Amino acid sequence: MIHRALVDAVAWKYINDNPASHVKPPKRARTRRQVWSTEEIRTFLASVRRDRFAALFLLELTTGIRRGQVCGLRWDSVDLDAGEITVHDNRVVVGGRAHDKAGGKTENADQTIAIDRATIAALPNWRKVQDREREFYGTDYHPGDYVFTFPDGRPPHPDTIRKRFERLAAAAGLSRITFHDLRDSYATGALKAGVSPKVVSDRIGHANVGFFLQTYAHVLKNDDREAAEQAASFLLGSAWDGDSQDR
Repeated sequence: MIHRALVDAVAWKYINDNPASHVKPPKRARTRRQVWSTEEIRTFLASVRRDRFAALFLLELTTGIRRGQVCGLRWDSVDLDAGEITVHDNRVVVGGRAHDKAGGKTENADQTIAIDRATIAALPNWRKVQDREREFYGTDYHPGDYVFTFPDGRPPHPDTIRKRFERLAAAAGLSRITFHDLRDSYATGALKAGVSPKVVSDRIGHANVGFFLQTYAHVLKNDDREAAEQAASFLLGSAWDGDSQDR
């Protein structure tokens, strides 16, 4: 922030040189985020099947979109026939209050991504619940047309969803992670399932695949042995069977 301010000062000819350009900031140590295993994800989803926001947690764990994006998602951004959602609107927290903000955190954050069959099936069932509530509340129903709401149509505060998740995870006896770690859990699981890093990076809205590869390098390294065996099996077939070769 200081560097950016001094850049403006140089442009406005208040100073001739930006002293912040010569400063080497300390390197921030990278820490590996805690993620859930496949078994833990399945346990959590099974335990929240009857929770009001079960479909929200399902969508989060099958797309890895940001907390503000899943809270700000509207029905006009959901195409169930095509099996796609358009991630655009964002619910941000400023001074403890939730505000709607158009546009994502990065250029790649605003995009249309596919959703899986299980999630496609869950959303219409959830919408039927909303339709009944909209009919009950009538003109008092909140007009925002959000996908995930309280009974009167109000969208959830992102911090409310975070706290609800933490409470549900603890009730299920699972290891403690943050809501943001669900995003990393999705990305890690997708990589282990063999999805291309570029595809996963695009789906979760990372600004560039290079940063994504740095962040999840440990996952790719762990899969190196399996990749070696798969590639060799495909390339060699039975051509190199046996411990010795004819001379």
